[in-house]
Amino acid sequence: MKQLRLILIPLALAYLTIEGAYVLLQRHLVFHPVGLTGATPADDHLKDYKDVSFPSYDGVTLTGWWMEHPDHDPKRPVLLYCHGNADCVSQLAQVAKIFYDFGFDALIFDYRSYGGSQKAPLSEKAVDGDALAAYQWLRAKGIPDNRMMLWGHSLGSSVAAWLSAQTRPGGLILEGAFPSICAVSRFRDPWLLVFPFMIWDKFETGKYVTERSCPLLEIHAEKDTVIPIELGQRVFRDAREPKRWITINGINHNDFPSVAYQYEKPIQDFVRECLKKPLVTFSK
Repeated sequence: MKQLRLILIPLALAYLTIEGAYVLLQRHLVFHPVGLTGATPADDHLKDYKDVSFPSYDGVTLTGWWMEHPDHDPKRPVLLYCHGNADCVSQLAQVAKIFYDFGFDALIFDYRSYGGSQKAPLSEKAVDGDALAAYQWLRAKGIPDNRMMLWGHSLGSSVAAWLSAQTRPGGLILEGAFPSICAVSRFRDPWLLVFPFMIWDKFETGKYVTERSCPLLEIHAEKDTVIPIELGQRVFRDAREPKRWITINGINHNDFPSVAYQYEKPIQDFVRECLKKPLVTFSK
């Protein structure tokens, strides 16, 4: 019995140390802010963009790109893009060009501490508030809610889903979505006993999609090793109608830009249905 205790006690202490480290360092695991690299949409032959900045709810200055087609069509859909936990606008120059080619005017912005945005503490409340500030910046330009489409990737999918429940956009597109941070942790590390009360930033996408007021399109990479497709399917299963699902075959979590034009038509069809008007596109 004494020998068993000599084995079990160190193991228990090691496990509790790992559990404690997870709780204390969880924001460093969730958020990976990166700085600007200098890349812009001009590198992908897109000149119709502007550097923009605006304040968040607490006065933190956020930066991003505003891309607008030269015709200034008042019926054109407007996309607000919420990026993932290790992205910034510099890494999204190709994505910006794709959205422009799909026919969107678009705002791609950085959360606080990301890219060129002002440094400030990160949390779910903070990045959700940043996304709401970006939405309000578009509204201040006179863009009505029903022209707006929200698109979120990875961690940004939860931000976009939350935003769709707080506002009334035309539609919601989620790419690489997950039910919650707790669900991801349990799926990836089932041996680690993580409970919801231990999570500071819950990112409960599965809850937010039940509260939205707009149609949902969910996109997920077939071979996603970051957010396995099973987690995205759980979000979709629990979301109420109207909703659509697209599996992107043969790619991993960050590879959608390499195949985006293959899925241009179903995405545009979804947007047309949301906005109830033709989607004008420009040549690539």
